[in-house]
Amino acid sequence: MARKKATVEQLRTLNKVREFKRRRNMHKAAGAGPGNKVAKGENVCAICDDGGNLTCCEGCCQRSFHLDNEHNCIKTLGLTIQEAKNIIEKEDFICKNCQYKQHQCFICGSLGSSDDTDTSSQQVFQCEHDDCARFYHPKCVAQMLYPDSQELFELHVAAGESFTCPMHECIVCKEVDNKKDKSMQFAVCRRCPTVYHRKCLPRDIIFKPKKGRRGPMRRAWKNMLPDRILIFCMKHEIVRELQTPARNHIVFPESNVLKTFQALYAQREAPDHSSSKQTHSSPPPAARDQNQCYCSSPLCSFAPSSVFMRPHPGSSGWLDD
Repeated sequence: MARKKATVEQLRTLNKVREFKRRRNMHKAAGAGPGNKVAKGENVCAICDDGGNLTCCEGCCQRSFHLDNEHNCIKTLGLTIQEAKNIIEKEDFICKNCQYKQHQCFICGSLGSSDDTDTSSQQVFQCEHDDCARFYHPKCVAQMLYPDSQELFELHVAAGESFTCPMHECIVCKEVDNKKDKSMQFAVCRRCPTVYHRKCLPRDIIFKPKKGRRGPMRRAWKNMLPDRILIFCMKHEIVRELQTPARNHIVFPESNVLKTFQALYAQREAPDHSSSKQTHSSPPPAARDQNQCYCSSPLCSFAPSSVFMRPHPGSSGWLDD
């Protein structure tokens, strides 16, 4: 089949991808020296988006969480105070999303399998950037990046090919960031893939709240993220009591699903005590298919529909900056 000629827009995108990779390699080379340490995890809590004493997940999500008593985040994580203390002491923490390979799409918010060892059941895929751990459904990211040629890009992502997510270019001018130029500094929304350059920020996204009980709320914070501005874009309503959007954006696999997974894994690892002397007739094709589905895709077979409900726009923010 003859290859399609790339459009001007596609060539521009390819050039941007090459530029991203070039910069990433430069950053890796700069941090390779013995005196340089690469920062691990995010600088803000994934639940409340405040800073302070954070514990980083050892999984692939690169998120950080508050496990202390000063913040009410351990309840969302499903941990007791004692369990949180034990994790802090051992410095070994993996969130339930990474533990059970169930991550949220950063566009629609739904949970999906991120297990790249089973491509037949994988539903969400991770951006190729080392400093970006966001996951996406192929259809969601294709609709956002290439609405006119959605199907081709969707197949590209679903096949496990590397891709760059929308968090790496300005939504207004479509250019990348330049950390040496303050006006070209990225301002990133913590609740959706919306990114602006500092010079491209809408006037409604302000750094200081207006006076009055009904005045516009603050939506932008400097010096909270490394070389970036933390924002909540206009799609997310600010709760005045929190000074952030409502904090219901993080979704973990439900406890009943986790118990099912644990039972499945225990059953897989259990030794086979059946007698080798006994002979059994082969199961009918339908039974063989059912057993194969049972073993290879527990996520599709057992996860209740409530797990995949789209969450409401969530929260985050810096309070006393």
